[in-house]
Amino acid sequence: MKKVLGVMLCLLLVTGCATSHLSNGEESVVEFNDGGISAQELYEKLKKENGLDALTILIDTELLNRKYEKDDVEDEYIKQVVTGLKDQWGDNFESNIKSAYGVTDENGLREYVRLTYKRNKWYDEYALSQVNDTQISDYETSSLVGDMELSHILIEVNASQNATTEEKEKAENEAKEKAQEVINRLNNGEKFEDLSKELNDDASVKENGGYLGKDINDRSSYDENFLDAAIKLEVGKYSSSPVKTQFGYHIIYKASQGEKPSIDKVKDEVKTKIANDMRSTDSNFNINAIKALREEYGLKITDSDLKKSYEDIYGE
Repeated sequence: MKKVLGVMLCLLLVTGCATSHLSNGEESVVEFNDGGISAQELYEKLKKENGLDALTILIDTELLNRKYEKDDVEDEYIKQVVTGLKDQWGDNFESNIKSAYGVTDENGLREYVRLTYKRNKWYDEYALSQVNDTQISDYETSSLVGDMELSHILIEVNASQNATTEEKEKAENEAKEKAQEVINRLNNGEKFEDLSKELNDDASVKENGGYLGKDINDRSSYDENFLDAAIKLEVGKYSSSPVKTQFGYHIIYKASQGEKPSIDKVKDEVKTKIANDMRSTDSNFNINAIKALREEYGLKITDSDLKKSYEDIYGE
């Protein structure tokens, strides 16, 4: 949206604000001793360079304001974002919002944030509307689990972002070997709780034996590899080999496993999970969602150039 907001009004008003005309009868925005620049020339220039971006902002602002009335949650979100940027940028607030968001003042930033908020609100609503019974049934079969009472010992991979490939591989191997040593010590009779206090790199649970509590059907709380390994574990058992995740290597202990909940009781949560997965895995999701909103309101672009540019991105 950089630079776009700054030309939006020009695109709207350039053909209606001129107060004089050129010799050919066209409205002027600039005049010289002989000739000048017409409002139509300026409009065509702006339309070619930023027209579609400006137009879609105007379209979405209009439609989303129709669909969602302003509410307290929206106002509070905008307030938090603007206040946070003010605190972060201090005296550089106005110059930074111009370079980062293409707006010239706080009011412009508020409208930018408002549009972003409402677009995301629509994306969430649209995603939920696309979840079908087959997806819910598949999730129930493959992914729905009962409460699991889990503990873990995490061994982190100690490699900086600037480390070489060789250094990263070495750190990876060292972490895996250290995790395997933990398993070997467990096999030799040492207690999980004691090894957690000694070796666990997860500081939040280190001193309480690595205890994570119970997971109430919330896959989003864990890395998928971690959760899949936990589901496969027998109650009263720990991992027979290190479990690799984005955080490092884990040894997981399962203390208990509840029954799978009725899908009727968790259907809303399951739909939200599927919808969120849909949004995160489909690179075209947002484009398709906003296109659906515009079609819902019968969008028809009458300018042939802008229509072609729109169809190149969004399709007919």
